[in-house]
Amino acid sequence: MYLKELLDRTVSAVEDVGHNNLLKLQALSKHQPVVKEIEKKGKDFLTNLDLVSHSLLSKKLRKIYPKIPIYSEEGKERIKRTRGKSLIIDPLDGSINYFHQDVFWGLSVALVKNSQTQLGVVYLPALKQLAGVTKTGDSFSRGDISLRVRKDRDIARAQIWLDWGKESKAVLLLFPRLGKVSLYPQIRLCCTASLLAVAGGKIAAYVHPNPEPEDIAAGCLIVEKAGGKVTDFEGNPWTPFSKSIVASNGLVHRQILEVLK
Repeated sequence: MYLKELLDRTVSAVEDVGHNNLLKLQALSKHQPVVKEIEKKGKDFLTNLDLVSHSLLSKKLRKIYPKIPIYSEEGKERIKRTRGKSLIIDPLDGSINYFHQDVFWGLSVALVKNSQTQLGVVYLPALKQLAGVTKTGDSFSRGDISLRVRKDRDIARAQIWLDWGKESKAVLLLFPRLGKVSLYPQIRLCCTASLLAVAGGKIAAYVHPNPEPEDIAAGCLIVEKAGGKVTDFEGNPWTPFSKSIVASNGLVHRQILEVLK
């Protein structure tokens, strides 16, 4: 099956789980007002809908990719580097935003081959933004987004977002440094949505000091296909397993790397 056909089918699966009705099950966007927090060892924050979305999305993707292993943030098997193909998904990114009735949350699916993303889809139901791309150049967007990065050249006028990782120390160090040179940096608590904000020209750049593969596997490819640039903090090409990420419009990228040194 060609990547374009896989992209179309993956987009449909993500839309079904994120917004449409699935048989007699209401979608994530309909469940948000009654979401409940649950406790699970090893998770920073988890809701009952994280698990519902994981189950629904995995089942739909299994029909599209019957022989490809699925690694999910909510799955039992740890996401890892693999030879060959795998799916890396985040069934509900921005769980704490979702729980607090914020709109900044979404779903992410990436098809990865030999640790390189081949296809990425990100859907933000509450913001009505959906984007998908393939490594070979196919792209798709729907709703309030167009895949075109901003033209900011001066870091002093650039809006840069950051995010918390498993350890907060790195962000606490980076925030004041970026605050001195850029325009009011923010922490929005949803990596996939922040990457889509770069790809859609809402902000100039996004910085994450210690992302997980499911955070970045789809969104970083979308940023690149929108004309942006993505590297780690040292300027090396990104992979879903990069230990740090700078995703930008490309024009302020070098300036950001200098600040991060």
